[in-house]
Amino acid sequence: MTKPYLAFALQTATHGCRNRDDIKVNLDHVSKQIDGAMYISQIEYPAKLIALPEGALQGFYDEHARLDHLEICQNIAITIPGPETDLLAKKARQWKIYIIAQAKAVEPEIIKDRFFNTAFIIDPDGEIIHKHRKSRVFTAEGSTTPYDILDTWEEKVGDDLQAFYPVVDTPIGRIGTLICFEGRFPESGRLLALNGAEIIYRASQVQFHTDMGYWELQNRGHAMNNCCYAVSPNNGPKYFSTDQSQASATGSAGGKSMIINYRGQILSEVPGTSVSYAAALINIEELRSYRAESKYNPLPVLMPELWGNLYSRAAEKFPCPKNLYLDKPLNYQERDQVFTEVAQQMIKNGAMAKPSGEPE
Repeated sequence: MTKPYLAFALQTATHGCRNRDDIKVNLDHVSKQIDGAMYISQIEYPAKLIALPEGALQGFYDEHARLDHLEICQNIAITIPGPETDLLAKKARQWKIYIIAQAKAVEPEIIKDRFFNTAFIIDPDGEIIHKHRKSRVFTAEGSTTPYDILDTWEEKVGDDLQAFYPVVDTPIGRIGTLICFEGRFPESGRLLALNGAEIIYRASQVQFHTDMGYWELQNRGHAMNNCCYAVSPNNGPKYFSTDQSQASATGSAGGKSMIINYRGQILSEVPGTSVSYAAALINIEELRSYRAESKYNPLPVLMPELWGNLYSRAAEKFPCPKNLYLDKPLNYQERDQVFTEVAQQMIKNGAMAKPSGEPE
């Protein structure tokens, strides 16, 4: 039986890293926040899970500076496991907790000269037990996705649910992970649920969209629609680089970290963008009872066979190209051009209506 435990969604200060040495600045900050959270856990229930936001290790310098993909591979991206994750593993062993984090990482055994935006989980023994590579990225981000190298991915990693939306079964629940933009897609959370997820980690979102309510709406939707807990850490104060003394207003420090239960109710939320955390009780046994007994649980009445067939029939109207990064990574201008061309093609084939006033 899994006893109730505290989970923390840390809202950290984030410094943009221009090289791997800069990551030490963020790791020092994160380590102190983990220690602070564990102090609180000794007052309340024992903590078993700490979740860090996207960018907690490396920040977003590479995106804002529009760095070349290969430059990021050479100077900023890490290996998982590696020296940086070893420091987090030390904290996991010290406090006997699971840590969920994110980093941009190279994986030359899959494909050389590419980096992936990767969520990973460290267990209380300090072992990496889960890796998920972000499935969709918006134009400003140049990370490789499995779909961008689909042929190679299916050959090297696989073509099943676990290859694209992995879930790890742990003593504190079955955990799956999502990162930022892919949280805009209902399919992302649903595929994790189809793979058995009980807890969905989803981080982070920019301040503009957080303030408009997108962040809360998406996180609560993933939790309620899939009958899962959602642990959603976001960035606090955000610095363009490690030598910047004042937090910038470039729109990445969204704040409002939150934890949501399987009925879509917010259990804990940070009210702003300060360094802080959301902490809440996770009760996996209660979730499992609700799933088994509540007629409002959608999972027993899903129709993946029907929906899969309908998606296949609609595919020709949504011509998002695969294997874009097989030969070489695309730069920002090339990614933007692909988006524009796909959108125009969708208008031509009737998947989207043409805006009034647009030339024929």
